Amino acid sequence: MPHPKMFSPNSLDSIPDGTKKAIATIASFDRCLLAGFANLDDRHLETLASLQRIFSGTPLEKLLTESCAAIERNEFLENYFTALAAARASLQGSLFDSLQQQAREILGRTIAPAEIAPSNPSEITKDIPDNIKVWLDSTRNWLMEIALVGWARLEPQTLTPFLATLEQMQAEPTTVRLAALLTGFFNELMSRVPVADSSSIPSYRWGDLWSRAAIAALQPSIPDKNLENTKVSGRLELLGLDLRHHANFISAIAYGVLETNSQSRWVRITLSSYKVDSIFGQEIWRLFRHATSLFDAWAQNQALSITDMPLLPTGDLLWNGNGQLAEKYNLMKKAAEYFAPNSENAPAPNLVLASDRHPIQLAEPIFLKDYQIERDGETLALSWGDSGKLPVATELISPLSELTIEAIASSTELFGLLRFDAGRWAIQPLAVAALLGKKKSAQTIFTGATAAKVINKTPAKNTIGTLQERASRLLRR
Repeated sequence: MPHPKMFSPNSLDSIPDGTKKAIATIASFDRCLLAGFANLDDRHLETLASLQRIFSGTPLEKLLTESCAAIERNEFLENYFTALAAARASLQGSLFDSLQQQAREILGRTIAPAEIAPSNPSEITKDIPDNIKVWLDSTRNWLMEIALVGWARLEPQTLTPFLATLEQMQAEPTTVRLAALLTGFFNELMSRVPVADSSSIPSYRWGDLWSRAAIAALQPSIPDKNLENTKVSGRLELLGLDLRHHANFISAIAYGVLETNSQSRWVRITLSSYKVDSIFGQEIWRLFRHATSLFDAWAQNQALSITDMPLLPTGDLLWNGNGQLAEKYNLMKKAAEYFAPNSENAPAPNLVLASDRHPIQLAEPIFLKDYQIERDGETLALSWGDSGKLPVATELISPLSELTIEAIASSTELFGLLRFDAGRWAIQPLAVAALLGKKKSAQTIFTGATAAKVINKTPAKNTIGTLQERASRLLRR
């Protein structure tokens, strides 16, 4: 097995000049969103001019030039702002490509293949029902309105008229994915406006949410013919669970290696659910009762024997419940086998959707050891002395995770995802081997270890069951 000391974090610190320029351009664009496109000054107009120079000679050049010129004349149409959103997303796409190549070269892995081209939009949109067209139009108009006002000047009355449309979209299968994005964005905006201090605004995050929503609102989420799944059977060994949630939505993303007769694949299973404020704490695990066998396997570090489960070219395994518990495995040994730097067993990279080419989507699995922990309060970093250090993205760990600052600080081995955010690389821990307790006994700690126990136990207070019963009564009326 390759020795992880061959990994040099110093190599990750060297960000190419072109990458730095793209990051700076996005930051300048986000300052336009902060001020509002109805309130641009000369510095903001120079940002628009810079965007036009960057996209000169590209398919986006004509529309972007027309859009910027119109906005400078205070002429505002939805498609102008969609063009700006597309330009920002394209810059993020170029960042994704260059950063992914940098990480995979340093880790000694093959470079990722090209993205999956989307289907012809005219083929997807020609049969959209009128009500959905109205909702999408309303979404784009709302996004234009808040871009005109700007984050620093937003008031609740600018946001709330969109709520009725959003509630309708949440109940429609073809708009539910966009609705989930918009619900989180809407709630986050409502919780922060009016803004007393503009320096506290998460401009980069809001710019991301705004541009992604603007592009997604061009068409409903209809299955793409270029994303047809294949049925796979084999042995699935889970290596990590990433839990993400806000007041109204939760996602659990299980990562693992799928071994079939022909190859090993790095796959992920995404389980998601809407929630209400009254469902919180450990009870949120009960929203995933349809995946009991998945959480049972994860809690016990047992492989799952799966049969005819749909797999997309992106590595997304569509959970259908066809999994049987198989033999146990050692989580950290498996992680080292496949994902230590320069491992010859690293699975080939999956294809990437064009819409997922964004630095936040970078998630290179990596196993690390032989490091020292540098700690400053709640801030941690893995250090290899002169070879450099790698910050630990503790902010990405859910409060519901069994992984704690103390566990990571006591770790001797770590498996996680290499992430890029705020201009730097960091490691998001998914599992650690740590020496804990008075006797310093070795333990493997990972997010979701107790989920199966919560799901299988009959709760003293069944909030989810009560809400489901109330909903059932309403439907019977």
